[in-house]
Amino acid sequence: MAFETILGDFMLVRAVERSIQIISEAAKELPPELRSQEPDVPWQRIIGIGNFLRHEYYRINQNDIRSILAVHLPALRPAIIRLMARLDG
Repeated sequence: MAFETILGDFMLVRAVERSIQIISEAAKELPPELRSQEPDVPWQRIIGIGNFLRHEYYRINQNDIRSILAVHLPALRPAIIRLMARLDG
């Protein structure tokens, strides 16, 4: 789905924001020793975006959402896959 489609639909933007909040909360619940296995992941920023969306949601803009979707989530995915593989192994 194109970013313009997502960003142009109020419900989709809210769904994306909620999904980011869930990811943020999940990151916060990871034990520090697990997060330390992926030191290049900006864990505190991931955790912080959830607080930002909960308390300062009116300051989020379309460029922030676009950046999270296009840059940050794709970069996070391989780290999460590696962590899950370690836990399964």
